[in-house]
Amino acid sequence: MLKERFLVIIISSFILSACSNNSDNENPNSDNPENPPTSIYDLGELPDIVSDIEWPLEPEIREQRTIMNNAEFQEASVTNGVSARVLTGTYNDVNISCNNCEFILEDAVEIKGSLIFTGSRIRWVGGLVTKGPVIMNSEQGDVLIDNLHSITNGGELNNFSGPATEWNRVALINSTLEVINGNNDGDWAIFIQGKQTTDFRGKNFILANVRLESDAQNNRFQSIQNLVIVDSYFNSNITSKNGLRMHRGCEDVFMRNVIIVGANTNSGDETQVINGVFEQITRYNDVNNHFSNGIGFNTVNVTINDSQCYTTVLNGVGKPPALGVATGNNPGMKIWDGVTVPDASNVGADH
Repeated sequence: MLKERFLVIIISSFILSACSNNSDNENPNSDNPENPPTSIYDLGELPDIVSDIEWPLEPEIREQRTIMNNAEFQEASVTNGVSARVLTGTYNDVNISCNNCEFILEDAVEIKGSLIFTGSRIRWVGGLVTKGPVIMNSEQGDVLIDNLHSITNGGELNNFSGPATEWNRVALINSTLEVINGNNDGDWAIFIQGKQTTDFRGKNFILANVRLESDAQNNRFQSIQNLVIVDSYFNSNITSKNGLRMHRGCEDVFMRNVIIVGANTNSGDETQVINGVFEQITRYNDVNNHFSNGIGFNTVNVTINDSQCYTTVLNGVGKPPALGVATGNNPGMKIWDGVTVPDASNVGADH
């Protein structure tokens, strides 16, 4: 795999309020195309259910290029084995359909259009998307997205579902996905629409140091096997909308050190999570009922540790559900002013 091309930087895991900016990840040789930067995020100690989580395979690189305009970007996006450094500028829609390829973008690179990943064994680092959406259409997977900042206009959907039923190994790290001018019917910051029960659409999905924000729905994780989410912040901005939606047979799920602003829901019609460990989850919402406060009520073998729920409505319908076996410190609901949430400016992309 020509591993001499890569310098692996291990980022220490830390609490949400002190998540490191990706500037700490930069390769000191990043200006040298012979040594394109890469990063592996330290997920910390993992429970047994996800101890076999797999990172995307590294691309096998055969040539280096420097990109300065749209024509060069389009040509590189279909070239197998390419490592491309994208210089500051404004670019149009990009569909990365190559296999074994990587794109290292200067932070000031702007993509005024969609960003689509169709090939496999892709590494993407940096860049700002100002129109969107961001779409993961890879049938095989092995896609690593690092330090991407996307601001997607309402009416679009950041869709990571993929066209096939079993993409494998996708990671989104040190990144921010936002939806602005969203509507109440969709506009998810990230959407993964899987199939029912155990017919998984995706396997080995990692989110680490990620900020997801939306004017409407925030995220949907559905039918994923081996799902790890750490050191992240989800804010639906309209707090009665989905701040976390996880259902249809997600299996082997681990979440740690995640703040969620918005309702937590599932479909209510099938098992939501099989084998789950949730640690240090802090939730803020303005809907106090069984459906909204919980990680989910159709669960099997789920443990919640050291987590807290804040709500604006202490006398609403229902009560917090019993989520698996609460083996840690899980206080009852606390009052919330409906406005104040932790600062998340240093979570996600650093540009």
